[in-house]
Amino acid sequence: METGEIFLIFACVLLVLDFILLLMTKADLEEKKKRELAFFTSSIACVLIIASYLRLTMAFLNDNFWLSEVYTYSSSSLALWYKLGDPWIGSSGSMLFVTFLFTILYFGYRFKGLGKESMFRTTTYKILDILLIFLLLVTLLKSPFELLPVTPLDGSGLNPLLQTFWVLIHPPVVFLGYIFVFFAFALTLAGMITGESEKQEVREALKRSLYAAWLFLALGIALGGWWSYEVLGWGGYWAWDPVETASLLPWLALTAYFHLPQRSKDLGKELTLLITFFMIIFSTALTRGGLLESVHAFGKSPVGPVLIGFAFCAVPYFFYLTRGADKPLYTFDLDTSSLYSVALFAAYWSLMSLLIICFLGDAAPIIGGFFRENPMTTSPEFYNKWCFPFTLLFVAALTGCNIGLKMKRYVMLIVAVLAIGAVLAAIGQPTPNWLVNFGLPLLLVAGLAIAYNFARFLSKKNSSSRLWGKTLVHLAIIIVLIGVFVSSAAETESGNIIAKPDSVIESLGMQIVLSNFTVYPGTGSVYYPQHSFVGPERSALKIDVAIEDGADVHHESLWMYYYTNHGVVSEPVIISTPTGDMYISMHQTKSSFNSMFYALMGQEVQPEDSVIVVKRVPLIWLVWFGILLLGIGMTVLLLGELMKLKISHPPH
Repeated sequence: METGEIFLIFACVLLVLDFILLLMTKADLEEKKKRELAFFTSSIACVLIIASYLRLTMAFLNDNFWLSEVYTYSSSSLALWYKLGDPWIGSSGSMLFVTFLFTILYFGYRFKGLGKESMFRTTTYKILDILLIFLLLVTLLKSPFELLPVTPLDGSGLNPLLQTFWVLIHPPVVFLGYIFVFFAFALTLAGMITGESEKQEVREALKRSLYAAWLFLALGIALGGWWSYEVLGWGGYWAWDPVETASLLPWLALTAYFHLPQRSKDLGKELTLLITFFMIIFSTALTRGGLLESVHAFGKSPVGPVLIGFAFCAVPYFFYLTRGADKPLYTFDLDTSSLYSVALFAAYWSLMSLLIICFLGDAAPIIGGFFRENPMTTSPEFYNKWCFPFTLLFVAALTGCNIGLKMKRYVMLIVAVLAIGAVLAAIGQPTPNWLVNFGLPLLLVAGLAIAYNFARFLSKKNSSSRLWGKTLVHLAIIIVLIGVFVSSAAETESGNIIAKPDSVIESLGMQIVLSNFTVYPGTGSVYYPQHSFVGPERSALKIDVAIEDGADVHHESLWMYYYTNHGVVSEPVIISTPTGDMYISMHQTKSSFNSMFYALMGQEVQPEDSVIVVKRVPLIWLVWFGILLLGIGMTVLLLGELMKLKISHPPH
């Protein structure tokens, strides 16, 4: 058994001991020694988990290829920064990384609570213990310290799709979103158990955690889209892939949470947070357990069913706690005379409807797999068709939240705007997609209403950061949706064009001059498991291109790589303009593949041709600008809550 694995087992035992000590501890101050022993026990457990994570990191840095995780995701020639990020890249290592992050947050909360003993804090510690023990058991179930029977001469190399700067940022950001939801869920359960959920300290800690989770989950989705579009050469930022869709679920749930009334008379917020927690477990099970085929998912493992089982244990326990609460689970407490009240209600239920559609889209193939031999899939058309009406309902709700009209005038405005949309859909303008044409007028009206509202707040000196942040988030969502609607509906593509050296391609109003087909010999070092020897990791093919678009000429290079253990990867050229992007990528033919294959063996064979694909993606920059604005708005909300903490608890 490896040292890092022993550390995790001992940490698990110590956390169980800590849980028992906390169970035996009473709320009075006479239990000081027992509390100190519990804190010491949990602290040692945290140190062991951190040491285990550092042990795995050192294994990657030292090329310890006798570990299956190191062999699978690294090689002796892999760059240092990828080796540092490898622990959160792999299937098993990523679970240890989540546990490591949660441990740091857990220890910080316990350390901060020293001398502030209360029944609420003790209960929270116990719930955090259970969550951390569970994360440790899941990590050990498919251990990152699994030993290979024979030590290979080198690693098999990191997947080329992961050899990018974004792999060092995207997973940690997503995982931070997850652990803040876990922490908030623990606070919520502790509040329900002790009846202290309405205390100011509890509400503030919960809100800060959820704002942080909301920000990190949004950034995680955005970074994933940017990575897919700019680096991987997949030609798009969103494809309704099962794991992509699953990553959207907790964000939708949290966004719905923030559209519930501030002082609700029911358990709607607690219920929505339970759904958020469940969706994070579901998303993790989908990715780490390989429950569905996905370019983002790892292979099948027992981790998936165990995670789902844990989520289904949390649900009945939550409903058991609701029996002791002096509140109904959810009440349709709606003031139909208030536009703001109706808009909030519509926003919440439109988001929850979108969540249900996306969840069913992912869950149906899993359930169907138990009854059918051939795997089921959910097509993008399913999501586009069923999400569209609820997206428009959400846009209408955002308009209602930001426009100062009476209910009757607001209804008349929405009807008039939808009528204009119907006319545009009928005449087929301004895009080829009638659904987009129908929805665009509503998006534009919503954007104008929110922008006007934001300008009004800026002119007032006493406007709160919460109002600024909320309005910025609303405006950002509208801008993103306009960008998504237009770029997806009006995108044009050339299809496969066979390109020969020193030739000229004319496509989509562009003239592309191809020159200098250059083949690069094999570089790097990886182990070839099928041949049992060490060889070059990759070879490459480069084509210089001069792209003429009207009066503008752009000189770029197209790259394609052949990785011996992972196949062919293309690196696109993207030229951004105010009207949109020119997106050009190269793909293999038999000739270009053979050139790269022989280059691995040191032979230079010039390719006869290659495949070029040209796209125009209009107004795609609106998506990235909207995402940037969304991050700023969420950061304003989070900083506003942190500033409240400073004011209410000034340093001594």
